[in-house]
Amino acid sequence: MNVFVLTLMSIIFFTGCWALPTLADNNGSADKQVWALSIDNDFLAPSVSSDRDFTGGVALSYSGESGAKYWWPIDASLGIIDRALTRSTLVKTAATTSFEMGFYGFTPDATEQAHIVENDRPYASLIYASASRMYLLENGGSISTALTLGVLGADLVGSVQNELHRWLDNKPVQGWHNQISDGGEFTARYQIAYHHYWNSERSTARYKTTVFSSAGYLTEIGVALSTRRGLISSPDYRFNPELISYGEHGNDAVATPYQGRESYFWGGIALKARLYNAFLQGQFRDSAHTLDYNDLRPLVAEAWLGYTFTIGRQYKASYVLRAQSSELQGGAGDRSHLWGGIVLSRSI
Repeated sequence: MNVFVLTLMSIIFFTGCWALPTLADNNGSADKQVWALSIDNDFLAPSVSSDRDFTGGVALSYSGESGAKYWWPIDASLGIIDRALTRSTLVKTAATTSFEMGFYGFTPDATEQAHIVENDRPYASLIYASASRMYLLENGGSISTALTLGVLGADLVGSVQNELHRWLDNKPVQGWHNQISDGGEFTARYQIAYHHYWNSERSTARYKTTVFSSAGYLTEIGVALSTRRGLISSPDYRFNPELISYGEHGNDAVATPYQGRESYFWGGIALKARLYNAFLQGQFRDSAHTLDYNDLRPLVAEAWLGYTFTIGRQYKASYVLRAQSSELQGGAGDRSHLWGGIVLSRSI
């Protein structure tokens, strides 16, 4: 099925079935600048010794109103799409804006083989830049959006992985020349989500549900339930672990300015109906190895458990363990994923 058809179906489904409330006329309070470094890798998960599936990624993100001018083309494009889709009058400035640059990659299990592993997932990678916005609603909920532009099939991710293997005295990964869109191909994704926050009598326990959709290199719809428990100071609308897509951390929970000491556990579950995945199916360019939609599972489940804490008034750190059900039906690639991630942030 053509990617544009899938994209249109996803957008129509979300906007048709979930009429968005009118956005509040809220310009938000002055926001400090926050920089965050995110590192995801399967070796950060306990008892995981294999280097396969989502093998890792690195991202650098910025949150704060004053930096929007440096990312104006992406942020302005995101604002145009937001206003076109929501059928509501958006405020001129979102409650929060975030920007991110990063890369991540995927490998099959038999990375020592240079030839194509037919019954496993293909090699794939993404280098990307993204802008995200968060809008507060009159009903107490919020809407988050993100626009990501990137390149599939660049050499960077394979080179970084093999350099890391060299440092660790591991065998080199041989099959990156078979990756999706090898040599580079432009790609993009738009994501929109509606967040509902549950009232809780305990200030140490927070709950929320999220309905989300994305269109582009990942085209899917889904629903998530998440919670955090402990000493919490950051606002609920900045806590969005369910929107992390592999190595992308836009609107992540840890990248928030200091508003008080924090020490809390967090977790959640999500169910996604995935219509298209360029990391498995390829895009427009011919690729050495791709999978058909019939080879993939239409439903994917995710779960995560993390811990966040502040270090003084400027620094914050998080660790998360994430699990995802199998994306493939049958073959050697029919297996669940498990990886860990760390995020370090600094408020300026």
